[in-house]
Amino acid sequence: MDDTKTLNSVRCDVSSCVHNVDGCACSADSIKVCCTCTSPDCADETLCRTFRARQQ
Repeated sequence: MDDTKTLNSVRCDVSSCVHNVDGCACSADSIKVCCTCTSPDCADETLCRTFRARQQ
């Protein structure tokens, strides 16, 4: 990993995000994650609202 500051313990494999570092970490200052399902006890479908697409 380079010298980019990352969020401790936050692991992310979304390499198309500008905040992704080395395919496994997040360099955003903070993250916002929300649930996309209607059931209150559902943990299977979440969405990272911090995601920003990397320029191709």
